[in-house]
Amino acid sequence: MYGIRTPDPRYQAPNQALPIRHNYPPGGNQQIHNGYSDGEKPFNAPDVPASGTYLEPSGKVDRRPRTGMPRDRQAAMRPTSHTHTVPSPPRSRSRQRSPTPERHSRRSSSRQRVPSPGRLPPTATQYQRDLSSLPLTNKPTKSSRRNALTPGSQPPSYPPPVRRGLSPIDTLNKSGPGKNNTEPGHHTVPSTPGQYGAALVLPKAVLSSEFTRPDGVKRSFSERVASRNVSTPEPPLRSLPSSAKRPASLALSSSFRSSVISSPGILRDQGYQYRELKDLEFRLVRIFPERKTMIKCQIIHASLEGPPTYVAISYAWGDAGNTRKIELEGSLVPISVSLYGALDAVRKKLESVLVWVDALCIDQSNRDERTQQVQLMTSIYSTADSVAIWLGPEEDDSKMAADLLREVADQALYPEKVSRLLSSRVGQRDLAGVVSLFERDYWKRLWVVQEIFNARSITVYCGSSKLPWSVYQKASETFSRHRTELDVYFPGGQRNGRRTTIAPTQFSYSQVLVYQGPGSLPNLKSYMGLGQDSLLEVLRACRRKLASDPKDKLFAVLGALPEETRMEFRADYSLSVKDVYTEVVDYLLKTTESLDVICDAIHFPVHTGSANLPSYVPDWSHIPQTAAMGHKYNFTASADMKADCRFLDERLNKLELYAIYLDKISFHGMAVGTLCTLGDYLMAFLHWRALLLGTLESESEEASLMIQDDFCKTLSLGQVPPPWNKENQWRTVCYYVFASLLRERLPHMSLDRMLASCANAKLDVVIDNRRQFLQKHFGDQMMGRCFCRTGEGRLGMGSGFMLPGDIVVVPMGCSTPVLLRQEGARGEYRFVGDVYIHGFMHGRAVDEFRNGNRKLVKYVLH
Repeated sequence: MYGIRTPDPRYQAPNQALPIRHNYPPGGNQQIHNGYSDGEKPFNAPDVPASGTYLEPSGKVDRRPRTGMPRDRQAAMRPTSHTHTVPSPPRSRSRQRSPTPERHSRRSSSRQRVPSPGRLPPTATQYQRDLSSLPLTNKPTKSSRRNALTPGSQPPSYPPPVRRGLSPIDTLNKSGPGKNNTEPGHHTVPSTPGQYGAALVLPKAVLSSEFTRPDGVKRSFSERVASRNVSTPEPPLRSLPSSAKRPASLALSSSFRSSVISSPGILRDQGYQYRELKDLEFRLVRIFPERKTMIKCQIIHASLEGPPTYVAISYAWGDAGNTRKIELEGSLVPISVSLYGALDAVRKKLESVLVWVDALCIDQSNRDERTQQVQLMTSIYSTADSVAIWLGPEEDDSKMAADLLREVADQALYPEKVSRLLSSRVGQRDLAGVVSLFERDYWKRLWVVQEIFNARSITVYCGSSKLPWSVYQKASETFSRHRTELDVYFPGGQRNGRRTTIAPTQFSYSQVLVYQGPGSLPNLKSYMGLGQDSLLEVLRACRRKLASDPKDKLFAVLGALPEETRMEFRADYSLSVKDVYTEVVDYLLKTTESLDVICDAIHFPVHTGSANLPSYVPDWSHIPQTAAMGHKYNFTASADMKADCRFLDERLNKLELYAIYLDKISFHGMAVGTLCTLGDYLMAFLHWRALLLGTLESESEEASLMIQDDFCKTLSLGQVPPPWNKENQWRTVCYYVFASLLRERLPHMSLDRMLASCANAKLDVVIDNRRQFLQKHFGDQMMGRCFCRTGEGRLGMGSGFMLPGDIVVVPMGCSTPVLLRQEGARGEYRFVGDVYIHGFMHGRAVDEFRNGNRKLVKYVLH
């Protein structure tokens, strides 16, 4: 024996093969022979310099061949400050033999290798170096697999030595491990004597220094530490002992937090971590007084049971890439320019103001929280002291437009003054500014509907102008009452060589002033008394509004529904679009006992969606230009019959229903588009009438005239105004409007004898504006549809998606006949759309069924 050796607790576990660990100072190379270091080599191990390997400072092994090196030179290169070895007695090289596996295992079992007496437990600085060298991913490395304990082994009584090489801390300190650098610009972390050893020195540059991960992402040192403390599990042999705690000074500051605001209106710069919300809790943003240009604010929690006074902001999110920064609790957070303008508009000079705004008060990256907070939206807006509408910055003469709106609202009770005011605004910039104001993106948002519906008081901000909501509302109602005058003063087209009466959307000024802006918001109060039918009516009324998430087409209107209906749905964003939309159909079929909801599945123009909905489920994210007939014209094709249907699977992919069979489509005409012009209506009229006349060659003149009367009624879906509901009079009016406009638009086209005579007819009632008359009584009905005739000679007009061979049925509980198309070998059908069949829109099919002249057939829709 040449020295006293203490048993190493790492080798107390039976049959455990542990790797050789080295604790060398930075910058030195330690030579290893056949897997043993010189300081730990067994006495009878061979010395083979030619096969030596070197450990580089990075911890990697350099296995390049080395030439023989004298042992005295090796000893000179070996550092003595970290290891204390007992000198070995001189041995003859003749006695050195290569150890066989048997001898090696015998030596290992009979003699335990122990650490040198000078090897001490690592200090806190070594702990930090060891942790800093851990990988940034959860993927196990070779070293972590090598250091893992085998089954049945015991953990060490103290942590293992650190790996060789410079850590990021040592590299930046440039003072070596364990040294206390007190130079200016460094921060010394105090440590407890006897527990952590030397103090940890952190230069200021550490916090901003970047390190590149294996995946190429650059992260600062503090972010690396935060990721290890939060998300990356440490290997078992590298974890701190239970008695050791991380110094409090190593905790990250608030500017290095792990969770960030991540919504379309908030972009990541520096992190902000949301605190968890409790039941009935919501967040508010406190905007501090205007003392600097930059907005400074903080987020607080409040309860709906006793909320403070606050303002709820209603705005359009705008372009998420166009941002400005605000100071949020010491962090610079970029937000959308639209949101920045809204916050700046409600900010006060001398006092703070509390506001609620969705992009900041809801953690948009937390799906569970979004679900919870959307359920509280009704209470949030109804509890707010007021709602602030932000239309956007001052542009397109918006300030002049606000002055004109105030003037129109003040004179709303005096029609003569309003008429003179409108006539004086022809070609003026202020009226064009109102048109631009009513066309802003804010009015297109779906969430606006319930935000305004639930508000107690509303103030509208646009740039520096500020008006109460009543001014906008009265002005919009006044424009609607003076629609005829607006059509006269602003007919569209050219005036004095300037295109001043056409809005950027190609709608006339009259259409924008009446149907857009505040006029685009449905009156939801009228639907509250409909009970179970209110859901379908609200969905129809809000269908043209936009939402970034298709599921919001339902979730955004829940706050405008009766409480008993609202409680049946949960704004769960984990559901698929298909689940949300089919749930609406399921609810309406069960509660209303009506099949009218399937008529809102409008398939023309043909559009594709990713939701993969059954053909009978309406895609509420699709915005068609047409509407279901039964909803608009009060048809009652199934009379008082209730829906007889059921779903055949749990996923609601197949619907079984009973319907009365009517007929089959024989032929159809050209389909009228949804963005059509006057020429489209005129060409469709000529084509449809030519197809009809081709089938009347064998009919008598009297029968032909009766069929043409039905044709004209079909073009208007049976909606004949009272002045022209006498026999044959509606045919004369219809032919007069179309023929006279054809003669003006196409003067060289020859008309047949009947159309030519009707073009010169003198009617008892003068039609002031033929084009407007055509749009109101024929155009809206023809849009998105085509004329058809069944095998039994019945006239109809239905979805432009129809094909010859589609069958016409009247489902039980449906207000209109529908078109079905057989598909597949199982005899299942695709829903095509609703259809007008002249004479069968008010219960005739049900009467014939009860008389035994019609059959009730079962159909399966997919």
